[in-house]
Amino acid sequence: MKKELILKGTINLLILTELYKEKMHGYAIEKIICNKINIEMPHGAIYMLLHNLEKRGFIKGKRTPNGRHVKEYEITDSGIKFLKEHEKPLEKVSIVINYLIEEIKNIND
Repeated sequence: MKKELILKGTINLLILTELYKEKMHGYAIEKIICNKINIEMPHGAIYMLLHNLEKRGFIKGKRTPNGRHVKEYEITDSGIKFLKEHEKPLEKVSIVINYLIEEIKNIND
C-alpha cells in the first residue's frame, strides 16, 4: 500500500485547517500541505481537492482582482462545521495511530 493512501483522508482536513487561518491561493496551500506531510503531491492534485471541497460547499474561491488568473480560497461556515465535527474522531484515531507506530517500531526484521 502506498503511504499516500493513508494520508488521503486527512489532506482535506488539513486544507480546511489552513484556510481557517487565512485565505490562500492553490499554490500556497500546496506548499504548506507538502511541508506538513513531507511528501510531494502529484501535479494538479491540490486543485482537484480544492475543486471537490468547493463543490461540497466547504470552501469558496474567487479570482483575485489583480487581473491574473489566480483563485483565492477561503473556508465557509459549512467547512468550519465539517472541520469541527472531526475533532473527536481524529482524537480517537490518533490514539490508534500512535499505538500502531510504536508496535511497528518493535517488529524485528
